[in-house]
Amino acid sequence: MRSAATLVIVAVAVLVQATAVNRVQFDWGPGPDLVVAALVAVALTTTPAVAASAGFAAGLAMDLLPPAEHAVGRYALVLCVAAYLVALLRANTGSPGAVGAPPSAWTGIGVTAVTSLGVGLGYAAVGLVMGDPRVSLGATAVAVGVGTVLTTLVSPLVTVPLLWIRNAFTENEFATIQGPTGLGGW
Repeated sequence: MRSAATLVIVAVAVLVQATAVNRVQFDWGPGPDLVVAALVAVALTTTPAVAASAGFAAGLAMDLLPPAEHAVGRYALVLCVAAYLVALLRANTGSPGAVGAPPSAWTGIGVTAVTSLGVGLGYAAVGLVMGDPRVSLGATAVAVGVGTVLTTLVSPLVTVPLLWIRNAFTENEFATIQGPTGLGGW
């Protein structure tokens, strides 16, 4: 069930980002990145391999959906690495409180802010390496700053509810089924 929830979360985030948020022209530049906010919720509640796969799939979908004005795979690379690192740090450090406890809302918001900053800078760095003429220090600073602030502001509406949904499902669908307790069988 958790795998289906991951698929739905990532697909809905990509579709809303591509069809609604990216189509709105904001006076201040970029809008919030709902895909990053959703991927943080997935990465904080799963393994690094699943998080990287979800990040790659979401990034590739965002690369291919219009208005794609960059090289295919650029966003996929950045989201794959970001989701992997978030899940890896979560697996190695855990969260405040008991070991194995679900991440708190404040953890989700803070990780969303840091991840959004990292994704923006990583996207700009990949663009700089690939020779994108639109990457300049001033444009990058404004776009990353505004994007990080807006993504952090919407994270209580995106990341926190998705964390609750992801934590509602167990990792193993059969974890609550009681089987035979001894050698005698049922």
